[in-house]
Amino acid sequence: MAHENIPRRLVAILAADVVGYSRLMGEDEEETLKTLRAYREVINGLVGEHDGRVFAGAGDSVMAEFPSPVQAVRCAVRIQEELERRNAGLPEGRRMQFRIAINLGDVMVEEGNLFGDAVNIAARLQSLASPGGICISDSIYQQIRNKLPLGYEHLGEHSVKNIAEPVVVYRVLTAPEAAGKLLAGKGPRARSRRRATVAAIMVLGVVVAGIAVWLRPWMPGMEPESEEPSAFSQVVRPTRHFRVERPAELAGADALTIYDRIRDKMVASYGRSNDAFSTVYHTWRRYNAAPYLSATHGKRYVNNYANDAARAYGRFEKAGTLPVGSVLAKDSFEVTDRGDVVTGPLTLMEKMPAGFNPEGRDWRYTMIMPDGALFGTTNGESSERVEFCVECHIAAGAERDHLFFIPEQHRTRFLNPQKSPD
Repeated sequence: MAHENIPRRLVAILAADVVGYSRLMGEDEEETLKTLRAYREVINGLVGEHDGRVFAGAGDSVMAEFPSPVQAVRCAVRIQEELERRNAGLPEGRRMQFRIAINLGDVMVEEGNLFGDAVNIAARLQSLASPGGICISDSIYQQIRNKLPLGYEHLGEHSVKNIAEPVVVYRVLTAPEAAGKLLAGKGPRARSRRRATVAAIMVLGVVVAGIAVWLRPWMPGMEPESEEPSAFSQVVRPTRHFRVERPAELAGADALTIYDRIRDKMVASYGRSNDAFSTVYHTWRRYNAAPYLSATHGKRYVNNYANDAARAYGRFEKAGTLPVGSVLAKDSFEVTDRGDVVTGPLTLMEKMPAGFNPEGRDWRYTMIMPDGALFGTTNGESSERVEFCVECHIAAGAERDHLFFIPEQHRTRFLNPQKSPD
């Protein structure tokens, strides 16, 4: 196959994006635009000083190219220093911070614009940077690690949407005492990944142990034998409802029939947590036609609910950023290989005021186990247990407000998803 001879070049791509732009605009459009214009002038000027060129910049984003990775990183550091200085003179709620990411790669050039995976990776990685911070891909790190008076923190591999291979990411550390250092697993995101692994292992161990003890073959009228107290007994004791025949052949209608039979018992169990949403979420609009299997939730059947404040969720990929007060609920149940129907966890996402959880776009994650025990809640009890939720949802991207949506084939279609149901 003949390929068009499109010009290409190897460049460092800098991607920058405003943190909390929708909130700033919602509070004061004119003041936000004024600040954005001023900060864009600063960024454009510094890019030029470092031999770079801004080639795109729609809305609150900026994309620039540099012939040198060293110059790109120098420029990013200068940008964040200058914007921090300017923000110091603004009220805290009106400060405009940028996240910056830099990637090195081969790009296609057409009419002054750049195209290719290198550009896409830079744009995706900026959501991994802290507000006012910088993150870089491994391709950049390998070029600059001994050339600048900076430190770096290894954040591990991250999956990037529409990119086949995971990308190794580093956080740039600008504090003088960090110069020349490479920190492995010391920063918040690295801790989050470890905690995610630990939490996942804990959950898996609990579920496996629970299945082994509670889901063994039984006959009506027979109770499970007594057992020694488990270290996780306060976390989960799955409720086994009944057994179904040929579980491998369940259709959507079968899953819905099962759910209709057990939902009230599930809600009652979750309600023991005393969480305000655990007893009312099932009265909200449900956005899936029938329970569906979710691989990311332990291959359990799940249902997606949203309260009235989160009604834009029904627009799915076009939902944008949901407002403060939005609550999404996902209950779950499992049908084991034996056919036993078992309650799973309830997961809640509540959009909190700006600043509550900037890393996670201010979502508060709460997980309630089948017996009503609280597994963890963001910035609250056992917060570290639900950090894997933050890490997982970051992969959805800031443009989707860290939201994953129901697979197309399982969605309920509403004539007006923005309107509350009667």
